[in-house]
Amino acid sequence: MSNPAPETSNNDAVTILNDTPIAEALRQAREKAGLSVSTLARSARTSRAAIHAYETSAREPNVTTALRLLQACGYTIGIVPDRR
Repeated sequence: MSNPAPETSNNDAVTILNDTPIAEALRQAREKAGLSVSTLARSARTSRAAIHAYETSAREPNVTTALRLLQACGYTIGIVPDRR
């Protein structure tokens, strides 16, 4: 199953990544924020190696870590109803 492209609603503040692996979501958030791996690591109080591992799916962050990384990029995590 291929991953759909990010969908943006009429309000640009809301981005929904349907069926996007967390590794891809983290990488996209970092790149859209214009952050290097080093800058994100410093902002999120983690190592560059950890960021690399998360973005390449070598490791998966827990929810608290994923939220901290996304917030450092200017994003957050939301829960929306599954409309399948």
